[in-house]
Amino acid sequence: MINNITFKKEFEFEKTLSEYKRVKIICYLLAIGMVVSILNNYLDFLDLQKFFKFKTSGYAIIIWVFFFLNYELIFLFLLRRYIKNKLSINDHVKLAHTLIEIIFPGILMFMLTVIEERAVYLDAPYFLTYFLLIAISSLQLNFKLSFFLGIMAALQYSALTYYIYNYIIPANDIKSHMPIASYYVRAVMMLFTGAASGMIATEINNRVQNSFKQLVEKQKIINLFGQQVSREIVDELIQRKDELDVKRVNATIMFLDIRNFSTYAETKDPQEIIEFQNNIFDPLIEIISKHKGLVNQFMGDGFMASFGIPLQSTNHEQNAFNAGLEIINKIKVLAEVGVIPITRVGIGIHSGEVITGNIGNDIRKQYSIAGTTVITAARLEQMNKEYRTQFLFTKEFLSKIKTNGQVVESLGKVSIKGFEKPVEVMCVKV
Repeated sequence: MINNITFKKEFEFEKTLSEYKRVKIICYLLAIGMVVSILNNYLDFLDLQKFFKFKTSGYAIIIWVFFFLNYELIFLFLLRRYIKNKLSINDHVKLAHTLIEIIFPGILMFMLTVIEERAVYLDAPYFLTYFLLIAISSLQLNFKLSFFLGIMAALQYSALTYYIYNYIIPANDIKSHMPIASYYVRAVMMLFTGAASGMIATEINNRVQNSFKQLVEKQKIINLFGQQVSREIVDELIQRKDELDVKRVNATIMFLDIRNFSTYAETKDPQEIIEFQNNIFDPLIEIISKHKGLVNQFMGDGFMASFGIPLQSTNHEQNAFNAGLEIINKIKVLAEVGVIPITRVGIGIHSGEVITGNIGNDIRKQYSIAGTTVITAARLEQMNKEYRTQFLFTKEFLSKIKTNGQVVESLGKVSIKGFEKPVEVMCVKV
């Protein structure tokens, strides 16, 4: 089973892969931008040349894209080396890369503003690069990095705004421009976008962590109970983790044994024996599950089942009684239709306090049930041989259920091995 340390290591590697994809997306976009910038600089198919005051502005954009693209390609190559060696890139390297990356849009807008000495670049589409970088930063799955991007973008855009309004726009021309506050609001929106991307990254991160925790919890339950627990019980146990703690609880225990199984097995080959066991146990397990029980342990020609644990219920006694009746009736039907030979079973059930909990270590762990209730149920099952009966329980148990017209007779007070006082034993006439 994957442990927490292994998961963290694998998750960090996955975040490195995610960072690789993010940088790759930026490289593709910059490559497209490079091609478009070069073609437009000579062909002007976007009709942008007349927008620039000087021809050098077009070359400045090409140079900017070239350096930005090459920087991202170098980092992409570094990430590829990390991934090839199954290494994870740490957050300090990501932070340094993010700091350099977010400076590029500011460099472009400042460079064009200085070259052309115009304020128009505050509104030029280049500022949208900030929002693009902030948006895809959520792939880094780190709130701090995304929020840091938002802060850096906001500070750069605010600084550029201050510079343009104080050193580029003539004092007598200020009124013909948008109020400076409108650009500061745009910077604040960059900050909010960084926070939003960070929250998205955190949500994705938390969902992955929670999914892993649920997977671990489910694996623990499967390891404890094998394949005997229904999906519904597994899901509920995940929600109610305390149900697997060591505790004393009231529950009902059932022991079932196939009569004369050893005699049957002596005359059959292994394939026939396994086929018989599957034919009889498969429907019996379904009956136990149907009545909210759990087969805890198979014992060759029988099994132990529990009701009311690991998920507690108030009517576990009635569920166990109903399951016992249905089991006996089902065996009769299976014999009548020829699925199994005529078969008798012995069932003993008892309810009361039991001690439950996990025993073992990380390699092998088992959900254990112990107490006098378990011993009593086992002794009752064995007494069926002596009295040639199939279904026994105590008078104390009878007081907790409704027989719904089923005939129940007393066998009198019987001494049970290991107990001082005799117990009145009841027999279901089936």
